[in-house]
Amino acid sequence: MNELKKSLEIIKSLQLKNGGILATPLDGAYPYIYVRDAVIMTKALNRSNSTKNSMNFYYFMNKHARVDQYKEIFHRYHKDGWPSVTRKKQYDNVGLLLHGIYDTYVYSKNKEFLKNMWYLTNKCVEFIFDFSKTGLVKTDTSVHERYRLERGYEIWSNCACARGLYDASEIARILGYEKEANAWLTKAKQIHRNIKSKMFNKKTGLYVKNIKYRNISDISQLAPFYFNLEDSKTILKKTLLHLEKNLWYEELGGYRRFKKFELVKDWHWYTGGSGGWVVFTAIVGRMYRILNKKSKWMNCEKWIEDIAKKNNGLLPEHISTQIEYNQWKIGETEFNSRILMEMKKVEQLNKKFKKKYNQDIIYWANPLGWSHAEYILLKACIKEKSKCMI
Repeated sequence: MNELKKSLEIIKSLQLKNGGILATPLDGAYPYIYVRDAVIMTKALNRSNSTKNSMNFYYFMNKHARVDQYKEIFHRYHKDGWPSVTRKKQYDNVGLLLHGIYDTYVYSKNKEFLKNMWYLTNKCVEFIFDFSKTGLVKTDTSVHERYRLERGYEIWSNCACARGLYDASEIARILGYEKEANAWLTKAKQIHRNIKSKMFNKKTGLYVKNIKYRNISDISQLAPFYFNLEDSKTILKKTLLHLEKNLWYEELGGYRRFKKFELVKDWHWYTGGSGGWVVFTAIVGRMYRILNKKSKWMNCEKWIEDIAKKNNGLLPEHISTQIEYNQWKIGETEFNSRILMEMKKVEQLNKKFKKKYNQDIIYWANPLGWSHAEYILLKACIKEKSKCMI
């Protein structure tokens, strides 16, 4: 099976006629349009010569974001376009949206598309200016959607917004708005400087997840590299060593989101058992490609492809042992219809894995578009090192 071709097919199958891109199929764990997931999927589409699909997503956002009414880019939208919000003030989505618009232009060279996105671009920049008055972005939640872990000055949101402002500045320059281009570049540099000075722990030599928690282990410590805001190979090496020591999922392989029960101590935040995440393992693989650590990136690549081979080419959000899944199931307090539906699916698949492979594995959120997108980005990076940065 050609896993690259399969991944592209999965992403395209998740795109609705109105342009929105679902995180999972409508009968899956996350039957919504998550801005973060969708932007990363457009990145994969762009690298697969499918820029029209990407543009259709941004036209969907341009129509349904209703920025004048809501004053925010929400973390997720219903398939018909209206907000379906469970987490407000998740500001990495604003920066990511700006970055995705620019990336789609870079690959399509469609200036008319940029013109059509100008009002949305302007409003997104206004939002970032509004919630970064201290010189850093203050958010409620971010990539993990976890208040306690992420409320405040958090690394992923700050990096996403800095990247978004840099790219918005380029959009303004391309369209001939020099005043805006210069002002937005100045703001991007301010946030970028503050990330490097205030979100870097000199004692450990690592970027921090959150200024409140300077020593916890989190995959988001790679955010300055992921968003192409840091190029120190020394810091990257140290970060990867730290993450491998603290986040590698010994039971089944792959990288966790954060260290188990270090700060997040209730099972609700280990949905489906958590375990090794395809998305984050692919990102780590890209980072090892930057360092030319072939055995390391191949380990990440092989782990992902082995997961796909067992499952007709489909990549889940994460895999876990049945023991850990059962521990989560006992501790879960917020069962709803879609979670129950997903549980039924993963338990049926678990029975097949037991019978066919004699392995007690849980595949959660299967397939997840973001997982397939990060796999495509990893393969592009392996093929051409210059494509390793998002």
